[in-house]
Amino acid sequence: MKTLLSLSVAIFISFSAFEKPVLSPSTSLWINVVEVAESQQTCDCKKDLAYINEQVQEMVSFKKQIKGEQLKNYLRLYDDLYSSVTEETPIAECYLKLNTLISMVRDKHARILHIKNPITNEMLESDSAMETFRTSEAFLNHPKTDQDITKLSSKLAEKEYESIEGIYAYQDMLKIGIVKNGEIYQGVVLESTSKNWLPGQIKYTLKPVAENMYDVMTSDYPGGKMRILRALLHYDGRIWHLKKDNDEEYTHVGEDQNDWEFKQIDDYTQYVYFGSFSNADENVQAFEKFYETYKEAFTAKNIIVDLRDNAGGNSKYSDPFYKIIKKNKMNVFVVTNFFTGSNGEQFTLKLKGLKNAKHLGQRTYGALAYGSNYGKLLETPSGEFAIYPTDMNFHKFIDYEYVGVQPEMQLDFDKDWIEQTLDIIAQQ
Repeated sequence: MKTLLSLSVAIFISFSAFEKPVLSPSTSLWINVVEVAESQQTCDCKKDLAYINEQVQEMVSFKKQIKGEQLKNYLRLYDDLYSSVTEETPIAECYLKLNTLISMVRDKHARILHIKNPITNEMLESDSAMETFRTSEAFLNHPKTDQDITKLSSKLAEKEYESIEGIYAYQDMLKIGIVKNGEIYQGVVLESTSKNWLPGQIKYTLKPVAENMYDVMTSDYPGGKMRILRALLHYDGRIWHLKKDNDEEYTHVGEDQNDWEFKQIDDYTQYVYFGSFSNADENVQAFEKFYETYKEAFTAKNIIVDLRDNAGGNSKYSDPFYKIIKKNKMNVFVVTNFFTGSNGEQFTLKLKGLKNAKHLGQRTYGALAYGSNYGKLLETPSGEFAIYPTDMNFHKFIDYEYVGVQPEMQLDFDKDWIEQTLDIIAQQ
């Protein structure tokens, strides 16, 4: 499968699939389960929080949204957070509180990253260094379950496939058991062939934010760099990169799928796959070659526009195809999944605006109202964190932020999505 959206950072919100988010600034739910494995590592969180506050208030999304009563709530939250931290706040706790502040703004592009990794690439490549790390306080103090692993595995094996609870695989390295613990869920390592994780350690913490939606906190290694992933959808026995089985996934494109692909299905139908609209040099070159090769080829009555796993990018690589499709008055069948994001979502909406268009598949990611023109990272005073601020204004799409673009017709998870689309075309 193609690499999914690169997601990092979290928001601490609850939202309905059809309503604006209701902010929930408390971090206690997370801190209780983190247990701050880096208990001996601290930072000057007051300086970091003040710096993040300054940068957040410069974002266009803040200026568009945080006014009147919302501004009072934001400033009140900032004061509360500032008074709760010190010059020696544990790093994990500080990370959560920085995220709590930025979550007041409804902007899925904006994020805070934990950038100072205590585990270097050299350590990962050295068996002796990793053995030393496995005896370190950070590794040994990493949160663990108090349940018997064998009994837990048996219990989770009985869970229904549709349940968030159950046994998941992470690549070929880990078996993860997701189990409810109070108001949150924990992802416990059940089996491991990785030298970085031991059975019993908690690798994931999931916080429900809406129906089938979860904020996910994880780290690459015990005591290592932290990540919080915002509002991830649980569907078809998977959440993010965790999967309950190894069956073929029709929701996503294959690993060998090129980002730019055109096919003539039959005399009446063509297929085009757009996997990325990014500004990366390699992708721009691929776009230019593809456009010159196929710009005159869009001639069929029907066109399937496959945008699955398209994380977005620059509209100047999507708009030319919108103009071609509109000019040629093609019947458009847009296919998306949850990992269609940003400009991929904006392109979906443009195509849906055509009178002869139909949107199929799965709701999109919900990150299209803002963006970053320069993709800059601004490091906090402690050097532990960085903010990725947004400066692009697509506020007209605010109603889709976090909610995503909903398809007119859901496709079945158990059958190839392009075959299903062709069946729908044939019926029409």
